[in-house]
Amino acid sequence: MENTSAICMQLLINNITSYLTSSDNICKNTSVVKLNNENLAINGELYFLPSLKVWKNLLKDTDRCDEKCTTILQHFLYVHNGETDKADADVAANQVLQLLVSSSSNWPIKLHKYLLEKERVCLFLQRTPLIENSIKAAITSKNNFGKTFSTNKIFAFKSLQDKESELTTKRLHLIQRVTEKILTLHNCKISEEHSDYKFVFTSKSQGNVEENYEKCVCGVVKNTETNCKETELTYEEYVNNKIKELKALRGHKYFEAQKFNAETEEYFLENLAKAIVTFELLSVKPSRPVFIGCNIATDKNTTNTKGFFNSEFCMNFLELAKRQFLLLLVFRLKGEYPDLPCINDTDFSLLNQEEEWELVYNFIIGYQQMINHCVKHNTVFQTNPQVICIFLSKLCQKFSIYYRRIRILTEAYDHLVPTMIARLYMLHALQIVLQNALAFLDIIPVSHM
Repeated sequence: MENTSAICMQLLINNITSYLTSSDNICKNTSVVKLNNENLAINGELYFLPSLKVWKNLLKDTDRCDEKCTTILQHFLYVHNGETDKADADVAANQVLQLLVSSSSNWPIKLHKYLLEKERVCLFLQRTPLIENSIKAAITSKNNFGKTFSTNKIFAFKSLQDKESELTTKRLHLIQRVTEKILTLHNCKISEEHSDYKFVFTSKSQGNVEENYEKCVCGVVKNTETNCKETELTYEEYVNNKIKELKALRGHKYFEAQKFNAETEEYFLENLAKAIVTFELLSVKPSRPVFIGCNIATDKNTTNTKGFFNSEFCMNFLELAKRQFLLLLVFRLKGEYPDLPCINDTDFSLLNQEEEWELVYNFIIGYQQMINHCVKHNTVFQTNPQVICIFLSKLCQKFSIYYRRIRILTEAYDHLVPTMIARLYMLHALQIVLQNALAFLDIIPVSHM
């Protein structure tokens, strides 16, 4: 399955692997070249181990050095020059890596430099073109951002009711919904008619299923205190428990700034409670059980309050982005700011803070990687809705740190406006990513911050 976007990192990994193995027939989606997510300025965005043992399975018939080489870089030189340059292995390695960086100038994603360490090679990307292209792609594509080429595959899904546990049934339904939405973005069709693949989500490993359907056995929802399946608590009761817990937190700083009337407060708390429950039911790998508390006192011990505040920030971040643009509009009407320029006239090289690159790399570019990891169906079918929850939590943590440190709307001095405009467009792209990810989970954003 290939991504329609030129900023697909897997395409870059395939290009690097093909170049170093001198083969266009490598297995796609290989993992010898790996992605970094943190300390990018030090460790680079990608890295690989040069040891030939790591690359052995990819070489197969192209391994012609008769065990004279110990690294893939020596192997590259041997294939192209017929020698390994034993005199100085570091010189040989640097020669190959310089060629790799130079060759990447013809690729959609270009390498900037490399760092040769003792046991690994770190690769650094040309950032500015990636920042510009990824922000433009997200804003242009909107809810289709990350969509892949059509695979012409047709899937059919069902979820069987767990007659003993309503919460387990709810979890099965949520897993099915997320899986269907992700596959739709993979350009697959969801239809029982003429379907190529049929799967049923069930909590029962025993028993028969409908003909031609394959089982996806999922973990049940368990009571933390009894360590047994939760059979008494309904979904509505569990949501109400969360609402009560949230009301008990009214004094927390996240609620102090909120001004509600009674009706708005109930709507806000209900949606936030449902979001928390959805996160809890989906944040664990489907095959594993989910543990919850059955009463408010238990919930306080078992609920990840950090996850709760991430859920709140997830939903409110969208409102934050809208407010930034509304404030900009007000300032423009007052004559304090110039008109927002066309995105093509924006200088994205001004997004030079390391936090800005990490936000773009991990969550705009990384959004497409996340989509691909959510559902895998090339060989063995596997659905991983927990990947979305992890992605959303990390996005909100990173952006919260960035937003506290960086003032996006600044004074309208001529030298500050271009940077502000670039940051507003980045914020808009992150808003689209977040809104799309929340939509996979059927989480409704609320209009309060």
